[in-house]
Amino acid sequence: MRKAIAIAVLVLLAACGPQLGPLERGETGRVVRAYAGDTLELDSGLRVFLAEMDAPRGEDAYAAQAQGELEALALHREVLLAYGGARRWVPRPREGQTEVPDEAAIAHVFVKSEGGRWFWLQHEMVSRGAAFVRPRHDNHARSAELIALEAQARQAERGLWGRREYSALSARAAAAQAIAADISCLRGAAPYRIVDAEVADARVFDRRASLRLQGAPAETPFSVVVFGESFARWDGPALASLTGARIRVRGPLGVFRDEPQLCLDHSSQLEVLPVGQSR
Repeated sequence: MRKAIAIAVLVLLAACGPQLGPLERGETGRVVRAYAGDTLELDSGLRVFLAEMDAPRGEDAYAAQAQGELEALALHREVLLAYGGARRWVPRPREGQTEVPDEAAIAHVFVKSEGGRWFWLQHEMVSRGAAFVRPRHDNHARSAELIALEAQARQAERGLWGRREYSALSARAAAAQAIAADISCLRGAAPYRIVDAEVADARVFDRRASLRLQGAPAETPFSVVVFGESFARWDGPALASLTGARIRVRGPLGVFRDEPQLCLDHSSQLEVLPVGQSR
């Protein structure tokens, strides 16, 4: 009897469709193509960027495996899009360009398996270590859940987390990579990295904050910075209180006035780590 009831409950849940939580229901379709490990194309022609995560691409280490995981999970399957923030990415026309590419959706994706079970694609990609979490100020509705999943995958060294290239950087290594990139952190090409370090000095000003991290060379001090609209809408831990705290931050590396830095766009990009935790 209990077994029959359990089966009935499972069937009912499957019939009810995916559990969206706070997300808003969007379009449906069938996946006809996967680009890298974080982009899909539906049979309608709509391109879909997977919200709140990113994956290796191009010549990056683990890029082929990430795309393989995405294809295995979603290709030729029915999906439902759901939204928790900005819904569309609109490309800017390049100089001399006569045709502008179509806009793309930025969505959470729920996939219907062959057995009729719905699963959250971002959950699977991050859990397998095939993608990393990348929240933004206009898309962070489920980043806390994804960051917790990412921490488990990192601890188990699953997927990309078993590769040296994706280890969390020290302040010294982050400073070196920022200088090598030699680009503004506001540029799309800026390298996106995770850094674990202790805050040597936290300073908050009228319109910006700077967290200088321990471990970088004295001649190239490395800081985590928050400025502009990101500073104005900050809703995370009090930045001025972080001196001496060990933090994990994720964001683009850049250089400003010859000083290397990592820029934060939203408070979900900063974690205050328990004493002794550094993975």
